[in-house]
Amino acid sequence: LLVDYQRVRDAEVAVFLARINQLLADYHKRVEMIESFVYMHCVGIQLEKHYSQLRSEALADWEQKTDITTAINIATKKNLPALVDELRVKLESLSPSISHTSMKKAKEKHLASKLVKEDLQKLAERRFQRTRETSTERAIAMIKMWSQHEEKVTHDELRVLGELINEMEKHITRDIIEKDGGAHLLAVATATSRSNLR
Repeated sequence: LLVDYQRVRDAEVAVFLARINQLLADYHKRVEMIESFVYMHCVGIQLEKHYSQLRSEALADWEQKTDITTAINIATKKNLPALVDELRVKLESLSPSISHTSMKKAKEKHLASKLVKEDLQKLAERRFQRTRETSTERAIAMIKMWSQHEEKVTHDELRVLGELINEMEKHITRDIIEKDGGAHLLAVATATSRSNLR
């Protein structure tokens, strides 16, 4: 009887562990998905940061070119040819791609990157919420499965112990206990007297 019970219990443990393993694998996938949403959010932040820096650089270059051009005009009006020549050399040393148009394009790219960042953030948050909710459900399912398994095992153990006690009561008589030296009778008498006192 005990051997059969142990076999059944061992088989149930294997099935239980396989189910838990499957739930843990699914939970692991969900954690990876959550990490990818965090990564998606970080990509949006880095994208916006990159175009913000490019916009700042384009604005600084444009302001420098405008300042030099303004200084050339003032030096020309004041009839300072040496200063005009020096400023023109500085102006020519700047990149030819610096223009009002390039500054505007940098601003547009920066604003577009902000929109992309916001869209990525919203998408990541929506998917994160859904995944987080189902991940919580998976954790609850694991706990529930474990508690149901423990309840079933406990119930089976109580049933088998009851059957064992019945078998023992059928086969062990007072004569067998007395032949054994009667030590068990003292324990039985003590237990009986304690229960009668209560």
